[in-house]
Amino acid sequence: MYQAIILGSILLVLLYILKRARVRDTRLNMPPIPRYKIPIIGHTYSYFFNSEEFLKQCKKEHGDIFSIYAWGQVKTIVGKEYSHEILAREETFSFKRAFVERVPYAVLLKNMGLITPATLLKDHVFYKLSSYSERMQKSLYSTAQKHFNISDQPKVFDNLYHIMTKIVSSTIANVYIGEEESKHDEIIAAFGGITSELSIFLMVPPFLNLIYPGLHNYAIRTLVKSGLFNPAAKYRDVLIKHIKKQVCKRLQEKEKYGNSWKRPDDLLQDIIERDGFNPNNINYSLLSDQIFVLLFPSIHTTAGGCANLLMDLASRPQYIQELYEEQLEVHKEADENGILPFEALNNMNKLDSCIRESLRLTGHIVTLEHMALKDYTFSNGLQIPKDRIVDIYADDVYQDESLQGPNPKSFEPFRHVDANVSASKIGKSYLPFGGGKHACPGRHFAVSEIKFFMHKFILNYNFRTESGKIEERIRIGPYAFPSSSRIIIEKRIK
Repeated sequence: MYQAIILGSILLVLLYILKRARVRDTRLNMPPIPRYKIPIIGHTYSYFFNSEEFLKQCKKEHGDIFSIYAWGQVKTIVGKEYSHEILAREETFSFKRAFVERVPYAVLLKNMGLITPATLLKDHVFYKLSSYSERMQKSLYSTAQKHFNISDQPKVFDNLYHIMTKIVSSTIANVYIGEEESKHDEIIAAFGGITSELSIFLMVPPFLNLIYPGLHNYAIRTLVKSGLFNPAAKYRDVLIKHIKKQVCKRLQEKEKYGNSWKRPDDLLQDIIERDGFNPNNINYSLLSDQIFVLLFPSIHTTAGGCANLLMDLASRPQYIQELYEEQLEVHKEADENGILPFEALNNMNKLDSCIRESLRLTGHIVTLEHMALKDYTFSNGLQIPKDRIVDIYADDVYQDESLQGPNPKSFEPFRHVDANVSASKIGKSYLPFGGGKHACPGRHFAVSEIKFFMHKFILNYNFRTESGKIEERIRIGPYAFPSSSRIIIEKRIK
């Protein structure tokens, strides 16, 4: 037993020395690394448990670009002055490479190498937003009514993110695989389950990297491959069943009705009509994976955005009446069924400002993790090596008065009303959807969903936090997630 302890201790020391050698690479003029007292642990404790103050002190002492040693590896933190270099140089910095280090799509999906998610979203969702408008609203409103189900008495709800995931999943199912399938509880549960379970990969800290860099990544891939935790395998049969049902039905109806066949307008139909689709040899696994890969970014961002905004306003009910009056005016454009034209979204100026402010104050201390694809020299002369993880220092952007205006830390819902910047418009002072050529192509879709949902919700309900206080986001290390605190919702008396 003692021999095992001694050998284990020697191994840990050797691993630590090897890692320190990597940190001290003298080939490059690398960013400064603050001193730390605990070997192997490095800055991990401060970074995880006191991220806001720790990074603020690091910047004060070391400038706009610095590195920290956390979770067994060096990562570089870049402040507002140089963050644009990361977002503008897609040939050097990859968000996708960093993301798949955390969420192992390559082993989750058999056909990942054949899928281009950004292209699917841009070509088959973004450019067709207006045509999806009516279906989005009907799905959002009917599903919200089902899950909130408020009669004459106020009701208390907690975990808004969980509820919003179900509501948004129904809308995404409608747009992605058809209105008929979006009415099946099984497919809605699958869409929501995929989103919730993939988020676990982001929430679990890479503590195994304290033993050796990359061990966490290796472990989660082993976990997925073994089937012990594989959301794709868990829900793949459900997706394939519903997709196969729709494809077979559509091919049969097209053959039967010919030119009089009414073509379904959704992402699935767009995909099966792309070049290379062979109706006599259908790869249902590929079709399933193409839908699967879009679910997390499509549902998580929108559900989280709605949950955060609801809590932000419930914490500050004094602003709801002004939003209600705006939405009353906008609702005059609705048809007899209460459906708004897509263009009505442009008249929700105050609501749009609220959404932008809520997304701005999402709570992340750092954001938009990228991986360096090659050695890079910043414009100030500091250099980082290939494969270095780089985070943008979100607090440095969002707490800067010159970028945000007075009181940048406070939630001011109408801050952006006169600024001529919509909630989906990216820029150096606003990063929830990334930036540059690879900014999220689904951001317009997400903001449209949030607007349609909030329009009807504000018209129908009053809401406030049960505590009567401002409820903050849940903080896990430097990242934030929607609050699970309780809110009280009651029908609005009209």
